[in-house]
Amino acid sequence: MSAVFKLGEKYRMRAMADKAAEKFREVLALDPDGKAGSYKPDYMKVAVPYKEWAEYQIAYAPLTGKRDPVPMREFIKTHQAGEMIRQAYSSLEIFFIRSAPKEEAFAFYEEYAARFPSDSMVLYYWLQRIMAEKGPYDKGRQIAERLKELTENSPEPFLTALTAQFYVDSGDKAKAEEEFGLAFADSLLSSTAFGLLEYADFWVKQGLHQDSARSMAEAAVKLLGGNPYILQQAADVFLTLGDQAKALDLFGPGFVRARWDEPGELRSYIWFWTQKGINLDSALAACKRALDLRPRAYYHWQAMADVLLKMKNYGEAVQAAEKAVEFASPAAKPAMQKNLEKAKAAAAEKK
Repeated sequence: MSAVFKLGEKYRMRAMADKAAEKFREVLALDPDGKAGSYKPDYMKVAVPYKEWAEYQIAYAPLTGKRDPVPMREFIKTHQAGEMIRQAYSSLEIFFIRSAPKEEAFAFYEEYAARFPSDSMVLYYWLQRIMAEKGPYDKGRQIAERLKELTENSPEPFLTALTAQFYVDSGDKAKAEEEFGLAFADSLLSSTAFGLLEYADFWVKQGLHQDSARSMAEAAVKLLGGNPYILQQAADVFLTLGDQAKALDLFGPGFVRARWDEPGELRSYIWFWTQKGINLDSALAACKRALDLRPRAYYHWQAMADVLLKMKNYGEAVQAAEKAVEFASPAAKPAMQKNLEKAKAAAAEKK
């Protein structure tokens, strides 16, 4: 049984359709109940019985050769579940996306989409056929909107490009701009850059793929180097790689100079370098500038205390922590008081 099946597969792989079909019919005769064994191609998730695979291949040959969809249609009728049902519909699509008459094609896609309602590729090819037929545009708009729903959390540029072209073809260029304009490009740029940094950060922490991680971090900076968080995350990657000079070049004193009047960005900078325990002189300068801009912001005073503690300047750290308590909101005051006590304890230990 297995030998006959393997021979049928060998003929199929060599495009010897007639000989393959002969062997697959032998498989059906030898295994009428589908219990003799199973086969799993690399691209499929699970194995399928020899019998089911043989029946599919027998139906597939006339679809590609004679352009006859009837045998595959019969296969679908007799296999309403299982791994091969999706494969069968996908194979039929080769016929319906281009060759079949319009009415037959649209009926097929209605059936296909109902069978696999969350499969964006079904809708993709259906919309292509509608565009080729130049309508019906009302149905096309429904499909385009459904595609957006399915991919909203993970947009695929090629799908969005198709829907944008559909809107242009149907006379709605404003909608094409809304779906695939500059906002989409900005979002794609951002997600790509952050994705590259996630990759770099993961592998440097594993101690593997260091050259690739470096390249991806550099690529992220090239894509979105104006984003402070990108610079901070890239700096973290380079610090892990032992390249402090590169980290400081990206997110060091030059960053502070460029954002001298932006207290929120200064605060992120101070926090980052305080956690690392390096570049503290620059972090302290950023603290002082942040307090120049917002002298009553308790969180800037607390940041100053944290930096001074890292620099072992305990007396001034206590003074800054006291200011944090003085200016803290009622909700934040207990936490600031605890930080003050910690600063006093650290100062007392060094006396």
